[in-house]
Amino acid sequence: MNPSDRNVKDLIDRFASGTESRRGFLAAMSKLGLSAAMSNALMDSAISATEVVSAIKGPEDRAWALAKAAAAKATRKKLTVLIPTGSIGNMSPYAALWKKELGITLEFIEEPDEVVHTKGMQEAIARTGRYDVMMPTAMSYPDWMDSGVIYDLTDWVNKYQPDLFHKDWGVTFPASHHAQLYNGRVAGLLNDGDQITLLCRDDHLKNSAKAKAFADRFGYPLAVPRTWTEYAALAKFMHDPANRFYGALEYRSRYYVKWMFMQRLISKGRLYFDQDMNPTFNSDEGLQALDEMLALNKYLHPDAFSFTWSSNYNAFGRGEGFMNIVWPSGFKYSKAPSTGPATSGKIAATVMPADKLKDGSLLHAGLFCWGYGYAVSKYSANPELAYAYAQWMTSPTISMDAIPYLGGYSDPYRTHHMLAPSRRMIDTYSADYLKTLHANMVNTVPDFCLPGGFEYQDALDKEVHACMTGDKKPKQALDDASRAFDRITRRIGKDKVRKSWLALTKNLAEPIRKASGAAKWG
Repeated sequence: MNPSDRNVKDLIDRFASGTESRRGFLAAMSKLGLSAAMSNALMDSAISATEVVSAIKGPEDRAWALAKAAAAKATRKKLTVLIPTGSIGNMSPYAALWKKELGITLEFIEEPDEVVHTKGMQEAIARTGRYDVMMPTAMSYPDWMDSGVIYDLTDWVNKYQPDLFHKDWGVTFPASHHAQLYNGRVAGLLNDGDQITLLCRDDHLKNSAKAKAFADRFGYPLAVPRTWTEYAALAKFMHDPANRFYGALEYRSRYYVKWMFMQRLISKGRLYFDQDMNPTFNSDEGLQALDEMLALNKYLHPDAFSFTWSSNYNAFGRGEGFMNIVWPSGFKYSKAPSTGPATSGKIAATVMPADKLKDGSLLHAGLFCWGYGYAVSKYSANPELAYAYAQWMTSPTISMDAIPYLGGYSDPYRTHHMLAPSRRMIDTYSADYLKTLHANMVNTVPDFCLPGGFEYQDALDKEVHACMTGDKKPKQALDDASRAFDRITRRIGKDKVRKSWLALTKNLAEPIRKASGAAKWG
């Protein structure tokens, strides 16, 4: 039994015997990293508490045992980890422990996020062994697996049980599947819950004069938007450029604008392809999405066409807009007083707005876009040690501790991160926002996690951006993107891409499968 297990067992025994107060038990368990929800569950059932703690710590303990064994026989006492710039804050706190306990030095090699995929593809050719662990977005897995640069982790997963699909503390479905699997095989272990949600300025929603004026004008109460129609109305109503306060900070910049289009498209019940790999965005729904975006442009922050994620977060945190579509790190950023001086304590968050379908029903569909994970290089000198690191870092216990660090942008992705969070997780995100994340995540659609995924997304981004800047009319932009998609599909091989696409769309929330027609696909 390791020290942390012994401490938990002693606490449980003291509480069960009456020598430890309820308040003291909760405080002690919080110091050990267990959430209030978990601690309350243990107090209510002291008999099963040891079993519960052992189960949730299982992935961490199994990974550590593997790491000890692999480190002992390793001739190279170093793991090199390729990571995107800006993410190191969630990993660096554990480097000293690996050095002290295992004798393993962790070397983090930072590259811009748009370069990580290219570095992996270069390693497939060069085979230098420079990297042991690589941290790509899920879109890299198909090309990296097919090129042979990373391991299929399935056998290790089956043997060491990281609990990826556990109902209480596994990765939340459907991200559990579309952000970790390629054609049913485990390509990487997710460490970052990159979905987008909507933030509003709560202090403006609670302004009584604005509430009355809004209700008089639109005929319903001022609140966070439930639909994209309400979203547009709020942007128009709150827009106050004379005071440098804008209706929304939605992206129109190259590289980001595709996600704004994709989000609206899936809200209308359209996916990116049909079951035969024909692009479906050059449709009535796609044109409506572009028209809505063009109409909103006049109510956007003037820097919307040049925003990066960091400049967007900065502008919102300075108080320069009412609404923002952000990754969870954007909420973390806006909540912290140091980075969100105008927004700290003044944010109301909600799931992504719904759209009304032809049958009159509302479809809530979110977008799980980007999302990093750990993959193991085929050319690593210590592949088992590299896998152990990936499982240990993404285990239910270590991930709960790692995510709240402000020096990185990993966000909640396991179910208990959101529904049974630790005190630190709550302090970083708030209990309400964590529940919002879970409610949004269960209805998310993935990025282009397909062979050639980066090519598909760039082709779409290029054309949507051309439409937003006025260089192309909506129909021309979508038709040109569709032709580019067809060329990519032909070059890669239709059967190959279709197999991957059908595997992705099989693992979507049922309302989205039904609305898109994917529920009837073979």
